[in-house]
Amino acid sequence: GHYGVDGNRHLPREQWTRLAHLVRAVAAIPGDFRVRLSSIEATEVTRELIETLADAGDKVAPHLHVCLQSGSDRVLRRMRRRWGTRMFIDRCRLVRERLDEPAFTTDIIVGFPGETDEDFEQTLRTSRDVGFSKIHIFPFSPRRGTPAATMEDPVPDAVKAERGERLAALETELRDAYFQRLVGRRLRVMAESHVDGNARRWVGTSCRYAPVEFDASPDSESQLIDVRVSHQANDRLIGQRL
Repeated sequence: GHYGVDGNRHLPREQWTRLAHLVRAVAAIPGDFRVRLSSIEATEVTRELIETLADAGDKVAPHLHVCLQSGSDRVLRRMRRRWGTRMFIDRCRLVRERLDEPAFTTDIIVGFPGETDEDFEQTLRTSRDVGFSKIHIFPFSPRRGTPAATMEDPVPDAVKAERGERLAALETELRDAYFQRLVGRRLRVMAESHVDGNARRWVGTSCRYAPVEFDASPDSESQLIDVRVSHQANDRLIGQRL
């Protein structure tokens, strides 16, 4: 995250390079390809970036992986993060207003030192408010040399595990709700691997980061294929090639 900060450090603001500038330049490259933005911060999700994404067409996936890390403002301050939950939710709302059913995925740490039951409940509420389709869940582990490694009030491993399970259950609920909204839609899917050794049955990642299973010719690997989603089957969508 925080694209361009090093190069911008000694430049006047009007000369700064921003993430939107990079995305705009990439989207202008000729060819049939797709890129997606991953591991960015809420502070980078500006109106300029959102408009750039809206104008990019199929070149940039309608999916943002924005790192939340905690849904509690108190924990975010202890982590020394530069965003709060209200900013995070508002930035995602702006994206949703401008893009067509975008996907939001994130990283969340459970059991950061000092995280209370109420802090964790706030993380659940924030996750629900955003409507993530995927949450990468990490139990906190101390890393030598970091301020967090020596913080007081460590969270017991059993509590971390219980919180991780609850967050994973919520993730499944939110994922299923999002997948249901994709039923009937056309998704652009990259054919990545065969299903059960069937050379004509493929599964791949869609533009909205949902795995989709579909039929296509044996030589379809790495191709971007338009698929109409018919239904959900557990952790993936099923569709037909258009």
